[in-house]
Amino acid sequence: VDLRQALLETCQEMNLEVIESQIRKALELHEQLQQRMGVVLVGPSGSGKSIVWRILRSALAKCKQTVKQYTMNPKAMPRTQLLGHIDMDTREWSDGVLTNSARQVVRETIDVHSWIICDGDIDPEWIESLNSVLDDNRLLTMPSGERIQFGPNIN
Repeated sequence: VDLRQALLETCQEMNLEVIESQIRKALELHEQLQQRMGVVLVGPSGSGKSIVWRILRSALAKCKQTVKQYTMNPKAMPRTQLLGHIDMDTREWSDGVLTNSARQVVRETIDVHSWIICDGDIDPEWIESLNSVLDDNRLLTMPSGERIQFGPNIN
């Protein structure tokens, strides 16, 4: 199945008006995800950013490409809940929402694509923690010092 056709079918199934610029953005997002580890969709609230990735994910499923998603709003929680923390009394590490998602996606087989979606405002406090993931190393360094290596099937 052609991805463009799958996008059109997905829009119809979701009772969305087919807007050519949105279809084009979904195709551009797909192209960027094939080339880069991380992609940022920028725009005002209600401009269709979430719809673009949702229709792309559904269209990829029609094209027999499984995409698992892990969605979170990093601004809706403290940094320790997002990234994890060390209990100072027991010295025990507790994963955060993002680090737990990272552990789950690296366990997937290479044929399963996974998207970790940070849906919300970009803030220097949490985006800085993702610098090493977003560069060519594809390596998440957690506050505990542990490192998680992402494969090419993870965005």
